[in-house]
Amino acid sequence: MSRNVSSSSVVIDNPSVKFSSAPERPPLRHLGMPSLRRSVSGTRRRARGETPRVLLLVPSYTRVVEPSPERSSFRALGLDTFEVMKRAGTPIGLLRIAANARLAGFDVRIVDSPFAGWEQERRLVDLGGGSSLVRYGLDDAQLRSLIEDFDPDIVGVQCIYTVQWGNARALADLIKDIDPGIVTVTGGAHPSGDWQYAVPDSPFDHVVINEADQTFTALLQALTDPDGDLDAVPGIAYRRADGAVVRTTARSPYMRILPKRQGLDERLGMMPLPDFGMLDMGQYEQAYHSSGKRVRDHGSWAQIFSTIGCNVGCDFCYIPMVNGPWRALGTDWFDLHLAEIRKQGVTEVLIEDDHLLHDPLYAMRVFELLRKHDLPWVEEGGLSLFNLVLLHLGEKFAAEMDDAERRNPNFRNILAAMRSGLTCRDLIKAMADGGCYSVYLAVESANEDSLVESGKPRLNAFQQATGEIVEMFTEYGIQVTGGFMLGFVNPPERPGGEPYIESLEQIEKTIDYAVTLMGHGMAYANPFIVTPLPGTKMWDFQKDYVVRHYDNGWSHEKATMATEKWTAEDIERMRLELLVRANGPDKVTEMVRRGTWPVDA
Repeated sequence: MSRNVSSSSVVIDNPSVKFSSAPERPPLRHLGMPSLRRSVSGTRRRARGETPRVLLLVPSYTRVVEPSPERSSFRALGLDTFEVMKRAGTPIGLLRIAANARLAGFDVRIVDSPFAGWEQERRLVDLGGGSSLVRYGLDDAQLRSLIEDFDPDIVGVQCIYTVQWGNARALADLIKDIDPGIVTVTGGAHPSGDWQYAVPDSPFDHVVINEADQTFTALLQALTDPDGDLDAVPGIAYRRADGAVVRTTARSPYMRILPKRQGLDERLGMMPLPDFGMLDMGQYEQAYHSSGKRVRDHGSWAQIFSTIGCNVGCDFCYIPMVNGPWRALGTDWFDLHLAEIRKQGVTEVLIEDDHLLHDPLYAMRVFELLRKHDLPWVEEGGLSLFNLVLLHLGEKFAAEMDDAERRNPNFRNILAAMRSGLTCRDLIKAMADGGCYSVYLAVESANEDSLVESGKPRLNAFQQATGEIVEMFTEYGIQVTGGFMLGFVNPPERPGGEPYIESLEQIEKTIDYAVTLMGHGMAYANPFIVTPLPGTKMWDFQKDYVVRHYDNGWSHEKATMATEKWTAEDIERMRLELLVRANGPDKVTEMVRRGTWPVDA
């Protein structure tokens, strides 16, 4: 692979695809054609004084269903089948880009395929050995019908998860079957991180890389304006006629949102309020959401956000790349956001902020607004345990930290909050007073080496402090789901050195940690397997350990890698061991029956 980099673009002359979806899937029919540089139908609509039509889709999803591993804790419970959980939620990313596109004069429709056909499940692909991909969501006939009925000029397909890439590219193939002149666009975490391969590996004409709020609208305008210049759109990639992949700018632009310097109108111009009226909110009235049982028996639930981005920079996480640095949207913006979703019948929310506690004092004001609008809430994005630990241990501990650790920019706002008199107990009480009933606590590992090698503060491994924090949450009526990560694989500190591969013995310590925290009142322990994600700092190193394709190895519930210390099956057995030892047989059995975390409010 060669790169010819100019001042404004990146060109990959002969991209070769190493990883893709299951080879058992039907081959795609529309690979390799040059990307459409113009929407002919959209341009014609403009010429007639009509509005170009844009359809935004979440593809129907798949999950692996297979025999549970031999000699595993599941087998000991009589659970002979292992099923990856169903995961989906309100498509806030599509709502964000739709808001900007509508302001720019486009007719936009959103279809959330997994939820529109949530109860429709069927086997899609036989993977062999008793394993299969089960599809849930709208089927191809239903998707074809709604696409034909809307008659779009441009279709955007979201792909947040690498494990769902096979479904996104198959949907693009279906769209090209309907009309090869429809311009197809994809975006989200996977194509953003894997853009150089996502372009040749799919029928998508364009990939929008990283934050898409402004870029997607600029792309729509370039595609439907007779004088539009595709190469002037920042942060996209496409196929040239010679097969080369072009990225228009080496770096992607991120919105500069600064509540202290920008008025509300300016921020609303960059980040308009998502219009939940574009969704069928009746699809989100189930008694259970992805974090467990709801507290309200009426109305719908919705994922929302009060801040975007994250600055922590963990090597295994692609959020800083895709969503950019941490930015507050402003409590005035968030106040309007909550008022609008209440009008749409939303009665409780899941907070999806990438780093809710980056600025604890700002977060306290967010909690007050959630109480003002009477919206019980779940924190689902993952609370930064290291910030809570530092806040709990207080200034005496902070004073004893070495200078390098103390100067960690991720601690700056915590230290400022601490100096203002805020304690960990104050923060947790404010969450409870604001209506929080459940949190996802990003514990991750009992091993300081695993954390530090991945760019994560070591404080997550402080077990006594973490146990006390869990007790505080429980005292205030907030249920804690602890998130754990197993199987870290990190590059050597210097060239020629030994890589860091977490041993099975170290993973046992994390299992013990989860069991210990259950003793402190944690409601549920949720273990995930470290997965090489395209676009992360770990990707180029970890991909050499990959043993599975996207469909059956990138769910975080299935192992993707194998090393000289353990096999993929070893790690999967360890994950099931943690599930059963920490949560107990009854909760695990209920999780399998329900298909979601057994956390009941």
